[in-house]
Amino acid sequence: PLCAPGCGVPPAWAARLGATGFLISKCCLPLFKAKPGKAKRVRTIFSSEQLARLEQEFARQQYLVGQERCLLASSLHLTEEQVKVWFQNRRIKWRKQSLEQQQAKLAKMG
Repeated sequence: PLCAPGCGVPPAWAARLGATGFLISKCCLPLFKAKPGKAKRVRTIFSSEQLARLEQEFARQQYLVGQERCLLASSLHLTEEQVKVWFQNRRIKWRKQSLEQQQAKLAKMG
């Protein structure tokens, strides 16, 4: 196999992989698995509009579940899993910022 389905003909810089004789192009590299049976997850790139809306919802409430998450995900053209993980990561960031602010206040007090 030269490439992923729909990927097209490998470019001129395609390289031969060892003794296997298979050609592979850089566009196919994400298809390889780091560990047998476990595919590497593709990182989601959020648009500025999506991020603004997610931040707006986070400012309103830090936990989004059930129907609210479903509606937000569909309105942003994201999966519920992507919204869930974004909120989890944002809560971690918020806690870290809060802790740093508290430590700065304590440092000012002496």
